[in-house]
Amino acid sequence: MNLSYLETFITVARLQSFSLAAKALNLTQPAVSKHIALLENHYGIKLIDRSSRRVELTEAGETLLRYAQQVVDTLQAAEAKLHSFAIGVRGKLVIGASTIPGHYVMPGLISTYQRRYPHVKTYLEVSGTGHIVARLLEGAISIGAVGAPVEHPHIASQPFAVDEIVLIAPPQYRLAQKTSLEPSDLVGERIVWREKTSGTRQVVETKLAEAGINPRDLQNAGEFGSTEAVVAAVSAGAGMSFVSRYAAERAARDGRVQIVPLENVSLERPLYLIYPRERLLSPPAQAFLNFVQSR
Repeated sequence: MNLSYLETFITVARLQSFSLAAKALNLTQPAVSKHIALLENHYGIKLIDRSSRRVELTEAGETLLRYAQQVVDTLQAAEAKLHSFAIGVRGKLVIGASTIPGHYVMPGLISTYQRRYPHVKTYLEVSGTGHIVARLLEGAISIGAVGAPVEHPHIASQPFAVDEIVLIAPPQYRLAQKTSLEPSDLVGERIVWREKTSGTRQVVETKLAEAGINPRDLQNAGEFGSTEAVVAAVSAGAGMSFVSRYAAERAARDGRVQIVPLENVSLERPLYLIYPRERLLSPPAQAFLNFVQSR
């Protein structure tokens, strides 16, 4: 039995796609199909139902998946442990982060981590939450940092820091002159939003709904793909918005926006590390997770 066949099978099952598995494993799609066919020939039973439009495991496939994952995890754990005895933690660590943790939290953590593990070469990719999740599932990054928990059977979410989302307005905006606002004061106001997959937006819409405010009752003044773009739009007078205090305080010090207190709505939120639930982490990734947990 070739271990790589089991790894291919696990990847196809996890991504539910032959083409995505080929991309993640740096193989051709025919090579992935051949690996699966060789497994099925070896065991003499169908492992994947090809009659539907997406990949679905047969009952035998589900059984093999459980044991194959244990085999691969055990061998990888042994390899990682023996490797760590020989040379310590070293290698490459790719972390993906959404805007707020990527710009304001992770750089400091990574700097401290690298001083502790100087033989690890660390890369940070900053992108939207949806893209980070996709990259994690592909295996292109080892750990992600995002602004909302990810509900996915193959991803674990763990809180590691706290952020506060605040309401900002242009300095001369009429509501910016008030000492505080109630959520109902926002009905009909122009709001500049992050994109729909943004962790910040998901938290704000949920919290407003809990306060009895339907986000559709607010005027959509545009959607932007980064916090800095949102701050720039608010500064230019496009409307009000919700952004992390990390970004808001910097813009407020520069006189570009005004932070307006919003009463009776708690917009504190945990930031989350996300990582594969079933795939063994590499030594650098596990060391990073342990390092963050220890803080």
